Amino acid sequence: MFHDLADAIEEILPRIVAATGTPGVAVALATSTELRAMAAGHADLARRIPMSGTSVTPAGSLSKPLVGLSLIRLAEAGLIDVDGPIDPHLDPAARPANPAANAPITPGMLTAHLGGYRTDFIDAELTRPIPIAEYVQRRHEIGATPEYGGVCPLYGPPGQYAYSSFGMSLVGCAVENKAQRNYADFVHETILAPLGMTGSAVPNAEGDPWQALVASDEYAVGYQGFGPWCVPSPVYHSATYPGAGLITSPVDYARLLQSMLRASNGSAGEVVSPSGIAEMLKPRVARSSPVTPDSFAGIALEMSDPDRDGDLWWWGHSAAYPWGCWWDARIYPRLDLVVVAMANKWDMMRLHNPADRNAAGIVAQWAARWAASGPPPRRAYPVEAREWPTPTAETSAWIGAMVAERTYGTLGVAGRLDPQAIKNMVANTRPFDATDPPGLDGAAFERAVARLAELSPDPEAIRGYAAEQGPGAALWALECGATAAGLPLPAPVFSAPHK
Repeated sequence: MFHDLADAIEEILPRIVAATGTPGVAVALATSTELRAMAAGHADLARRIPMSGTSVTPAGSLSKPLVGLSLIRLAEAGLIDVDGPIDPHLDPAARPANPAANAPITPGMLTAHLGGYRTDFIDAELTRPIPIAEYVQRRHEIGATPEYGGVCPLYGPPGQYAYSSFGMSLVGCAVENKAQRNYADFVHETILAPLGMTGSAVPNAEGDPWQALVASDEYAVGYQGFGPWCVPSPVYHSATYPGAGLITSPVDYARLLQSMLRASNGSAGEVVSPSGIAEMLKPRVARSSPVTPDSFAGIALEMSDPDRDGDLWWWGHSAAYPWGCWWDARIYPRLDLVVVAMANKWDMMRLHNPADRNAAGIVAQWAARWAASGPPPRRAYPVEAREWPTPTAETSAWIGAMVAERTYGTLGVAGRLDPQAIKNMVANTRPFDATDPPGLDGAAFERAVARLAELSPDPEAIRGYAAEQGPGAALWALECGATAAGLPLPAPVFSAPHK
């Protein structure tokens, strides 16, 4: 049955790539004991490198279960209390100083996004991140999230769900202090190396394996999608790397989930104990997001409703890394099924790419349904060759404006992209199917990038630019997949104070 399912997913992957306009999709399917990888499309359009199950790319929030596993390991060793105050395990400058807190903040609260920090992205930077303890101190001193230059206060009401990679990374600081070693090295020694996850790394580990993987032939370029056109994303570094900085492959991450699945079934000798994974899976708060609606948060894990979903009950984590990768990593324990799927495109007209619209989410959901009910009958899924309209100077400028705004405004990156990096984006832009028609108007693209660099991170200045572009830009955005006729600048939610 498992191999019938894997054959069916492998057969339909090229059609999913075409239907979603995604350069490539990589998938690992597994049971407790078996694992198969499959892929379709390209990891690198310009160099026409095929995607594979061992292709590596930043995995954003797939980092968070590693924080949870590290926390549980130290808790079981008696070094930290999951539901006790976190302050004793942090240097003074790293301790939360939330004026709204009426009780101590705990590791359990932070890993369930209840710790009183506002929703954020990855605290993106263009250079290698500094040690996490130093960054936490710096961000506490600033007192605001980095998006749009700090329009949102860093702190919110403790006990209210707000998805925070910063809060998760605070637990990474505590892990460093209690383990008495670098967080990335601790994760490598206790999780990645024992599982043979050689294509995975957390930034700032000894020897800098993260950067080596980015420079390797296995690296899958992330793409910013504008209709059929895909612009290579800059390589951003996450300052909150315990919560958002992991690089991995579907095959590697499936090995991790296999071990967690076996532990949940009572197996000893795994990356976590049976009692440890049971603690992680206790729902701590109901949550909903555009990617995984109507679910719960445990300790660094997301899970659906077991009573509602029956055999399709899942736990794991969804993830994204701006602006080019979406992941879904799920365990369906009642089906003895692990699904890890990665797609290397971000639909830039939507801040969130819902699971039923992005290729990774579609694979994760369909694999489970087919495992429960049986794969569909075998058939061919032809993919028609198409021709794509060449971007005009005007549309090239709008693409450049979106690229720059999402870097300097939405992410709040303080540095500026190197001129050669901008030229490389233009040179390596392709349609998602790796054909090579005439591409962007480079001069128009570069002028728009420079203009938005001047306006960012001011949301009002950015909003004024978008309004000046008129109905042509609004309709172009709609053609590229926007939910309404309008250039989506600045990004909603993050350009004003939010929860």
